[in-house]
Parts: sequence; structure tokens; C-alpha cells
Amino acid sequence: MEQKKVLSFPLRLSPSVRMQATDLARLEGISLNHFISLAVAEKISRMEHESWLRQQGKTASSSLSMQTPLSRRF
Repeated sequence: MEQKKVLSFPLRLSPSVRMQATDLARLEGISLNHFISLAVAEKISRMEHESWLRQQGKTASSSLSMQTPLSRRF
């Protein structure tokens, strides 16, 4: 059986950010590590969604440019 490699990443936070994150994690009933993991995952998801929306906008605008001027009036 293959063992999972545990990766760690030393993260430096300002004392005020760490305190706020610790307080919020405690309110959620999760560890600070889990809170930070969720925050990073949320940010990645948001950025991927924004990228997808931009791509959809390009697709929609390219299909609009294929229409004739008369059909765009209606």
C-alpha cells in the first residue's frame, strides 16, 4: 500500500491576522490549519469561477458577433 506523503508549508501571518483567523476557527469548531485550508480552497474556487465566467463571456460575445446587424436589433 502506498503511503500518502504529508506536506507541510510554513506560513507566516501577521499577529492580528492570525488572531482573527484563530478566533474564527474556534467559532466554527475547527482547527486553524483546517480554517486556512478552507480559506485557500474558497479563494481558488472563486478565481476559477471568475475565469470560467470570463471565458463564457468571450464565447457569448463571439457568437453575438456572428449575427447580422439586423438580427441584433431584435
